[in-house]
Amino acid sequence: MSHRAAVYTVKVRQKRDTSGEFRLLGDFDEQGTSLTTVLQGYLDDFESISGDESKVVKCTESKIENDELLVIMQNGQSGVAADIVNPDGDLLHRQEPEHTQLLRCGGLFRLPPAQKLGWLAIHVNNGRGSKGLLEKGIREQFGHEYPDLVLELTPYVQGSVLKEAVDQGRIDKVKLVKTERPNDRASAATDRWVPAGAIGRLELDISTPGKAARVLSTLVQRFLGGDHSAFDEIVEFEGITFDTAKVEVVLDGETRRTFNIEKPDAGHPFTEDMQNLTIENGEPTSASLFDGLRSALGRVST
Repeated sequence: MSHRAAVYTVKVRQKRDTSGEFRLLGDFDEQGTSLTTVLQGYLDDFESISGDESKVVKCTESKIENDELLVIMQNGQSGVAADIVNPDGDLLHRQEPEHTQLLRCGGLFRLPPAQKLGWLAIHVNNGRGSKGLLEKGIREQFGHEYPDLVLELTPYVQGSVLKEAVDQGRIDKVKLVKTERPNDRASAATDRWVPAGAIGRLELDISTPGKAARVLSTLVQRFLGGDHSAFDEIVEFEGITFDTAKVEVVLDGETRRTFNIEKPDAGHPFTEDMQNLTIENGEPTSASLFDGLRSALGRVST
């Protein structure tokens, strides 16, 4: 299973203020109101639905610990018909378009009251993140309650450990990944392995043997530097266009971390694989999810 963390900045400013001045998170209305407390109030019985009503995000749990607001959500999606089968191919359930598939996701706001810059780390569960509908719901409530203020949630893309490692030429491996639908095979060769009507997954690892050389970092540097056209070059290989690229970098002490480069219009240029999660009943526990999100924030926020 794929579990990633995407990082965003959180700020509050006066509407139509172009000076770049933001409010203290512990006194954003200049009347002593804490953004952490306000957001938790919004998340009580929270539900945000997409315009076509095919997607929904619900909050099932929220709590405040020091400067952090911890959130557990359900990411729901309907409109898909599918057979749910066991490893032997036996039918367990028939999912109809009106059924809603719910995935459990986590979120962690870090909002120091004496600071003007806060952080949000969102759990992306098997490609499905909750940030879009979460932001839609809380911004609607915030705008209604504080019409003269703006709540900004912005993808964090600069100054990361990924950029530092790439700039220093410490890419150890690039993995290209493509999910193949039954009628959209990337290569006829996969028909030898993937049953008809099944979804396939095509992966390509690019690395150099030994430690004498690292993978060239030019394309990734261009992408992280703001050249989004480099994404198309990164994910194309011998006529096959992959969906995502995973970049494994070597950090100090020879530890390794894996980041996922996303399409620029997906809302976040890269995410980080979450490690050391504790899985129970097929899902990460809340405690390990929050630890993983803290780990992602720990490289950008103190």
